[in-house]
Amino acid sequence: MNKPFNDEPVETLIPKSLSADGTQLDLRLKYIGDEGIKILVGMGGLENLQGLNLERNEITDEGIKVLAQSSLVKNIKALHLERNSISDSGAGAIANSPNFSKLETLNLWKNDVGSAGAGEIAKGIFLSNLKSLDLAQNKIGDAGAAALAKSMTLADLEYLDVFGNGIGEEGQKLLKQSENFSKMQHLTVE
Repeated sequence: MNKPFNDEPVETLIPKSLSADGTQLDLRLKYIGDEGIKILVGMGGLENLQGLNLERNEITDEGIKVLAQSSLVKNIKALHLERNSISDSGAGAIANSPNFSKLETLNLWKNDVGSAGAGEIAKGIFLSNLKSLDLAQNKIGDAGAAALAKSMTLADLEYLDVFGNGIGEEGQKLLKQSENFSKMQHLTVE
């Protein structure tokens, strides 16, 4: 598969973008799309993967669902999905996949996640190890903010960014005063 900003097939990009110890795969700005995700999950030699950066790859919910069903991600601690086309359905696929149970960092900055997706993340029992969640520049609104603030699953969050989500005063207040965020060290709501 060839994309405009990389003239190499995904099968070649993956080994070149893998850290020497096999724990980090940085494919940001490679524009692999959903088809590239299908190739990625079918490749071997990625059993030790702990960090996966897929920033700006034209990935949609379809690709995220494929990724969430793959055992490839069972040891992933950090997943970067900034600037893709992931909506509520993709967020739900991540939140409801036992393969993401070791996830500590989830970055969905500048996607299309709405209040339903934020709600899925908030109640996703497999995200209980999450320490850092970036949902900035999405569309979660007050309803999504309320769901996050009430989440018992996200009690270990230390970092939360929901800037640029159309959250009003009430939603901001809920997040800032949430008793469920006792470990929070960094909260950006406005």
